[in-house]
Amino acid sequence: MPQDGTFVRSRLAERALPSQRLISSDGLGWRTLLARSYRDPARTEAFSTAQSPDLLVVFVVSGTYVIESRKGRFWRRATYGPGAVGVTAPGNVSVLRWHSTSTQPLESLHVHLAAELLDETFQHLGGGGQPVPDRFPDTLLLEDSLVTAAGQMIGRALRHGAPGPYADSLAQMLATHLLYRTVLEARPVTPAARPAVLGPAQLGRVTGYMREHLRDEVSLDDLAGQANVSKYHFLRMFTRSTGVTPHRYLVRMRLRHAADLLRDTDQTVLQVSLACGYRSPGQFAAAFRREYGVSPSRFRAG
Repeated sequence: MPQDGTFVRSRLAERALPSQRLISSDGLGWRTLLARSYRDPARTEAFSTAQSPDLLVVFVVSGTYVIESRKGRFWRRATYGPGAVGVTAPGNVSVLRWHSTSTQPLESLHVHLAAELLDETFQHLGGGGQPVPDRFPDTLLLEDSLVTAAGQMIGRALRHGAPGPYADSLAQMLATHLLYRTVLEARPVTPAARPAVLGPAQLGRVTGYMREHLRDEVSLDDLAGQANVSKYHFLRMFTRSTGVTPHRYLVRMRLRHAADLLRDTDQTVLQVSLACGYRSPGQFAAAFRREYGVSPSRFRAG
């Protein structure tokens, strides 16, 4: 797992950007993913990015522009619009410049995946104790619908202040997909390598732990420890066993408990939200409305 000091170089790399930061995941408890959104200038002169050991994936949120990247003597060019994706491999430095081709403001989302997450994921995919190969994509324009969708999900999570376990699940999925896509896709997968489902005892321990910690912050590491499997395998095994991710399963469990408390007790909405792991009544009300179609107060009123 990433340790204290993760993303130090990625945070400092921001100083090389000509852009204005809008939102950051700092303070949200995201451990394997650093996300920051930026307002980009309409035109830039050539500038050099800063080196980082983490993988950087940039998603275009709004605006259209022509961007150029120089490697050595030659410039590469791509046209960016909403949904476009660029990737900078760990340790790489690029010289960039761009200019807007529309009147819309330019906004981008920068997602850094921790180097430790990449190493851990590579080992679980069969890395055999070797470091992550230097074959990550380093491309001005990556055509991959799953990566684009992941960027949209991360952007929503950032805007809504999503909890750490959800963001870390997205980071794990994105790291796994990129590693498999660019490094391991050609390797044969034997039946023994495919993840199984959780056994009844394992699933019982995991869901029991969730039930006992509805008011607490619950991480993927906590849940994987209950099943005695790695975090990487746990995420896939749990989803295969239940049909939903651990985060979604826990959210449903919390909201069912909230509905019971609203129906059967005199606790205030604030007390119910705290008992179900929500630190903000607003976040609780929004989650409850998405699940039940009405606000907590309306639900209680019948």
